[in-house]
Amino acid sequence: MIKYRFMFGLCTALLLLVLAGCGGTSSSNANQVNVTLSDFKIQSSQTTFTSGTTYHFVVTNSGRTNHEFMIMPVEMNMGNMSMDEMHKLALAMIDTVAPGETKSIDYTHKSGGQNSLEFACHLPGHYEAGMHLPITAS
Repeated sequence: MIKYRFMFGLCTALLLLVLAGCGGTSSSNANQVNVTLSDFKIQSSQTTFTSGTTYHFVVTNSGRTNHEFMIMPVEMNMGNMSMDEMHKLALAMIDTVAPGETKSIDYTHKSGGQNSLEFACHLPGHYEAGMHLPITAS
């Protein structure tokens, strides 16, 4: 009986070592992108992305007003669109990030998709004040 307990304990220890060797971190942590929204600027730890790869965007609002985070194709005449139309064009979006708040979203850039993209906040006046950042996906 003691022999079986010893073998069970040994197998359990080996299994834990193998699992620890596999990394222990989720794939989303390996592709984490930190984005800071402020009044009125967007900063990102990364602006070039690989198609087919999932990224985990951690978005923090360091400003004093609400902001939104959108991954958008670069389009002409967005000034003529309603917020609903822009939300439909968004590839990924966090609708509201309050001052001091952090939210996250996962997004996989599609192969063969649009390469000219941007992070943007389209709340009234925010985009015009500078809340957009060009990004590329290839």
